[in-house]
Amino acid sequence: MSLVSLPFLIFICVLLILYYRMDSRHQWKILLLAGLFFHAWSNPYLIIFLLISIISTWKLMQNPVKSHFIWVLVINLGILILFKYSVNLGVKDLAAPLGISYYTFMTIGYAHDVYDRKIEPEKDLYHYALFVSFFPQMTQGPIGVYQEMMPQLTARHSFDMDNIKKGAYRILVGIFKKMVIAGRVAFYVDTVYADPGSFAGLTLIVATAFYLIQLYADFSGYMDIVCGISNMLGIDLKENFNRPYLSKNIPEYWTRWHISLNEWYKTHLFMPAVTSGFNRSFAKGLGRVFKKAKKGTLRLILPTVMVWVVTGIWHGARLSYLGWGVYFAIVMLISFCTQSYVKKLNEKIGWNRDNIFVKIFRIIRTLVIVAAGEVIFRSERFSDALAVFRNILTTTRINGSAVAAAMTPFGNGNQAAASMLIITVLITAQAVIEIAKERDEKAFTGHRYIYAAAMMVTIVLFGVSGASNFMYQAF
Repeated sequence: MSLVSLPFLIFICVLLILYYRMDSRHQWKILLLAGLFFHAWSNPYLIIFLLISIISTWKLMQNPVKSHFIWVLVINLGILILFKYSVNLGVKDLAAPLGISYYTFMTIGYAHDVYDRKIEPEKDLYHYALFVSFFPQMTQGPIGVYQEMMPQLTARHSFDMDNIKKGAYRILVGIFKKMVIAGRVAFYVDTVYADPGSFAGLTLIVATAFYLIQLYADFSGYMDIVCGISNMLGIDLKENFNRPYLSKNIPEYWTRWHISLNEWYKTHLFMPAVTSGFNRSFAKGLGRVFKKAKKGTLRLILPTVMVWVVTGIWHGARLSYLGWGVYFAIVMLISFCTQSYVKKLNEKIGWNRDNIFVKIFRIIRTLVIVAAGEVIFRSERFSDALAVFRNILTTTRINGSAVAAAMTPFGNGNQAAASMLIITVLITAQAVIEIAKERDEKAFTGHRYIYAAAMMVTIVLFGVSGASNFMYQAF
């Protein structure tokens, strides 16, 4: 059931009526049934795997010993690997259960926290099932944390019109991002990246910039929709984006993009790896070779590589995903290893980071580094990525014919010019909002009815119908 569809709108309306008409003691039961119904809608037979994950994890972690935690990993990762990498395992391509990547991480995160004695095991199976199956965060996150979500899910919520208005406005923002911005640029990106070797450098630069915009508008638009739905239910989800394209370096970028996933990796993979005995021995061995290197930096190398390789593989069984992970592992390691030198250099040359031009330079530099990685991510094959880089470096020209060629993926003549103009205006408007909110979170909130009306008109005029599937549902 797509979040941008009539069936989903009906589903939400019915849910809200039942939720607030129900005795508040039983509201959580409505949410549990809604989550199971939402999951079963796509393929009712695959719900069995969600139930296996829920029941086995809950039962095993009632007694959180090491062997039980290992069994949780084997069961949940085994199901994930079976469905996500079935073709690579010699099995026919299997339709995966809805949101399997995300609810697998939630179950493992819960089990790890219980095993580490950070939280007590949930005694009620149905409460735990609600945590895992809460439908707004099921398909693309944010990845819920048990101790943050569970008190909200089981609390009593009274009807609050302010929550309804707040949630509805945010849903509208998400639909605008998805149908208007992401939907409009998707055609251009798909056209160019279907055969990138046949396009010149300027067209490839525009397509790559559009892909960054598409990816952000699509993914953050989804988060706006699910956070808006949760607001209506009186529940606050973790924010998953914080204007990442205004980051001034790559480490900062990854604290602003897909925040819940990066926090999950940090808590459940990176830090355990950093403190492991194997990593200490590995870092000590590197120290014998690189005698001037800091011990703290050396201890970050192996965990960083491991996290990014896993992140690449998590996206799917494609070499370009793995290459994307390796690329960012290298970028992060360079950042870690050069921090102290860059700081000394900045002090020596009097580099003022508060200067507006310096800030702009750092943001653009970060975007270029991110864009290079996303070229690898978007390309079906490494040869396509190489063609993009080669043509950008060798065929980029800025003249009338190059600009005209850059508009051809939108069509010919006036149609192409009009499409490019409309998208430029829409993207500029969104960029102005993002920049204003970076300085003041309350910006563009004083006249919501006007903005809501403007967005609805824009969605009707320029929204792409049929743009209902969200990109990260594939992961």
